[in-house]
Amino acid sequence: MKSLYILLDFLTIIFPVLLSFDKKVAFYKSWKHVFLALLIIGIPFILWDVIFTAMGVWWFNDQYLIGLSIFNLPIEEILFFLVVPFSCTFIYQCLKDYFPKVKLLGFNRLIYALVVIYALFVMIMGWGGAYSLVVGMITLLTVYFLQKKERELKHLPLAFIVSLLPFFIVNGVLTGSGIEQPIVYYNDLENAGRRLVTIPIEDVIYAFILIGGNIATYEWLVRKQIKNS
Repeated sequence: MKSLYILLDFLTIIFPVLLSFDKKVAFYKSWKHVFLALLIIGIPFILWDVIFTAMGVWWFNDQYLIGLSIFNLPIEEILFFLVVPFSCTFIYQCLKDYFPKVKLLGFNRLIYALVVIYALFVMIMGWGGAYSLVVGMITLLTVYFLQKKERELKHLPLAFIVSLLPFFIVNGVLTGSGIEQPIVYYNDLENAGRRLVTIPIEDVIYAFILIGGNIATYEWLVRKQIKNS
């Protein structure tokens, strides 16, 4: 099915877009901040993707692609860096608006500690692999930065945990769950060679830095506007 990857992109974003007009959240009013954050964080992620694709760290199955590409990346892959962070930022904003007074300090510290332990585990298990090393190091830097902004980003760790469910569904299909062949192939010489069903263990912290980076940037843009108004 040539349109499978782009269908996954569409299904990832359609419900957050439609629900953006919920009166309590009114997420559509923040779209300009969301899209600017997507641009700021998306550019380095796309460059990373281009480099790792050229290195053979991962590659794509033409059987599930419509055939359009930019910088040797399928258009579906580039859209991935728009639809996934958009949807996860929507989850974050919903949690903020529906549970503004929830106490999360202890929970957040636990999640950050677990992410650090997981990142170190990935780096050790995949020692020498480009994906394991790079994603592990960036994760440690991301946790360091996010913890310093813990008060402003109180709902971020919870948003990440909630986002893991749709992440496992979408990324599971991308890596071969429920279909004959993966949409994205991974070179196990460049990672730990261990999977959560079909998903490389590195992808969990890859999701963490993608989601965390976008939400932190989005929150910074929102607060900057409030401060300047």
